[in-house]
Amino acid sequence: MSKKGIGIGESDFKGLRVRNNYYIDKTMYIKNIIDNQSRVILVTRPRRFGKTLNMSMLKYYFDCTKTDNTELFTGLKIMEQEEKYTSKLGAYPVIYVTLKDVQDRSYESMLLDMKTAMLNMYKEHMYLLKSDKIYEFEKEKIMDILYAREDENVLKNSVRDLSEYLSRYHNKPVILLLDEYDVPLQNAYIEGYYNEAVKFFKTFYGVTFKDNPYLEKTVITGV
Repeated sequence: MSKKGIGIGESDFKGLRVRNNYYIDKTMYIKNIIDNQSRVILVTRPRRFGKTLNMSMLKYYFDCTKTDNTELFTGLKIMEQEEKYTSKLGAYPVIYVTLKDVQDRSYESMLLDMKTAMLNMYKEHMYLLKSDKIYEFEKEKIMDILYAREDENVLKNSVRDLSEYLSRYHNKPVILLLDEYDVPLQNAYIEGYYNEAVKFFKTFYGVTFKDNPYLEKTVITGV
């Protein structure tokens, strides 16, 4: 039997499991998320408390858009639970987005950081471009985001639009995982463009979370 290693600084659940690193079983967190009746769940913890690792775990558990991840959870507590919970493995399309790098010295630079974050989010779902379930004008919007040439209005609606595309393509509601939600506004306050940033994110978060019919559940983390 190979020795287990310690994955110091590792925040990718799959990486820990594939390399057989030590892992304190936190998979009952998945059960808590499923049991929580709120459509939007906010989890706040200090830095280095494993928030991103837990979000990565949720992504691999719920995601139906990638390969079967059953092996990653074999031997963990969530797989000992009743069918109500194990049936959620690979049950939903998942949007994962992190805003940890959306921090710059000006509002204009922050928007460029946001475009990069949305580009990385959309890259995970480029198969949509080949689907006849996605209209041509929607594919044009997707291409604008992939080339970071979208205007501010499209940027504000980018997560909401992607949730609609994924729900229609998979015929299932979407799980949205938003990590480090507070970083852009915290940085905007420090750098002196807080009022502009608040106006942007009020719309961005509003259209993403409020009355979005395509979302099954949203988990948000931050400090």
